[in-house]
Amino acid sequence: MKKINSIIENFAKGNILVIGDVILDEYMMGDVNRISPEAPVMVLNMEKKEYCLGGAANVANNINSLGGECTLIGQAGNDDIRNELVKELADKKIHHYLVERDDYKTIKKTRIMAQHQQVIRVDWEERKELDEEHVKKIMEYINKANNKKKFDLIAVSDYNKGMITPELIQQIKKLNLRIIADAKPVNISLFENVFAIIPNLKEGMEITGKTEVKEIGNLLRKNFKTNVILKLGEKGASLFEKDTMQEYYLPTTAKEVFDVSGAGDTFIATLALSAATNPNLYESVMIANQAAGIVVGKLGTAIVTSAELKKSFNLQGSKIKEVNELKEIVNELRAKGKKIAFTNGCFDILHVGHLKLINKAKTFGDFLILGLNTDSSIRKIKGKGRPINSQDDRAEVLANIAGVDYIIMFNTLTPVPLIKELRPDVLVKGSDYKETEVEGWEIVKGYGGQVKLVEVIKGVSTTSILNRYKGEIKEKNIGKINEKNNQRTKTKKKSPG
Repeated sequence: MKKINSIIENFAKGNILVIGDVILDEYMMGDVNRISPEAPVMVLNMEKKEYCLGGAANVANNINSLGGECTLIGQAGNDDIRNELVKELADKKIHHYLVERDDYKTIKKTRIMAQHQQVIRVDWEERKELDEEHVKKIMEYINKANNKKKFDLIAVSDYNKGMITPELIQQIKKLNLRIIADAKPVNISLFENVFAIIPNLKEGMEITGKTEVKEIGNLLRKNFKTNVILKLGEKGASLFEKDTMQEYYLPTTAKEVFDVSGAGDTFIATLALSAATNPNLYESVMIANQAAGIVVGKLGTAIVTSAELKKSFNLQGSKIKEVNELKEIVNELRAKGKKIAFTNGCFDILHVGHLKLINKAKTFGDFLILGLNTDSSIRKIKGKGRPINSQDDRAEVLANIAGVDYIIMFNTLTPVPLIKELRPDVLVKGSDYKETEVEGWEIVKGYGGQVKLVEVIKGVSTTSILNRYKGEIKEKNIGKINEKNNQRTKTKKKSPG
């Protein structure tokens, strides 16, 4: 887990500009134990009232709580709600610039809570768009702040309350900073060619008219020429990378969903901080997914701290076991009548074929053990230059796949010694092998176990990805050589005599 911890620690180096609709969340909490004599409604005996930062302000609050630096840009009215909002921002020490307007109501969402359950929500809002003068003042502030300490990335939090306009987005694009946009469908066209967009599944369906996750993601990536992170609620998230054209599914890490309020804000905040200092987008989405999984287990508009995030990943790291420890676990599980499935591989560059194998393998048993080749064993099998990713990094990523229950590394050329030790009930491999070609098949069959083959996706493998990449580099180099040769030929023709 060293790399994940390092990324989280680097949050302190991130400086994020947050632009969007700021909201003040109000919680009125108490007990309900009688019905009103005036009407058939419940009576709340209010015990306390709390304020929290919502919308774009909650994005900024999460960045702040994770240890990053941020500046919040939004709009507010000249009213009492604005005063309470500014007080909350000051308490959290969040840098901010609010466009204050007499013709605008500061947005407030009041939630009536009884015994930790939301009874009703009351919204106080009136949608009004920024005008050109407002945009001008915002850009003057941003440019001044950016000159003092350059922003690493812009996070746009769009609740379609009027803050996000074509003019504003056109201007912030001129800053030449990466932009991650959590945009509503009505404004999604403004974010073509940004770094990433992060709609949820419902919004993706509305934008594309499609219902399948893969269709939605591919269409959004194609139409808007950007990385797409499709949030799937309790099912996690799917990443569609623009440059590599790879697709990844990341299951949710939430143990129990208590309250989804603000989970999207936590997601974009964590994603922005991760992406600010880490070039690997998959890892950034994985960390953001983890953070959102934590916050839905809390009541109200909550935040996540870097300590909580580290702790959650360290718990995931407990999936990685030594053989003696894992043997004890397997014996205990088997005594309880549980079925053990086992698969193995290098899992060097994680791709959709790996995820399909793992997810299918899990269906064959109650628990899935994944045998992972060490770096030295891969070098013996694949040769110099492999693996691309270290065994610790590979194990770290695999530990955060929901279908994987335990990981064990093996240094031998085959997993046969491991299979003899663990005696899995089901041995799983890809269908590019015949049953009798699967290492350890005769051992498993010998004690009454099963061998299952999972259909592979043709043309998708770490080797094919690397070969394709090498081919692209080779073509580029040939193109450069031809260009130089053509230039020399032209120069010779122009030379006198």
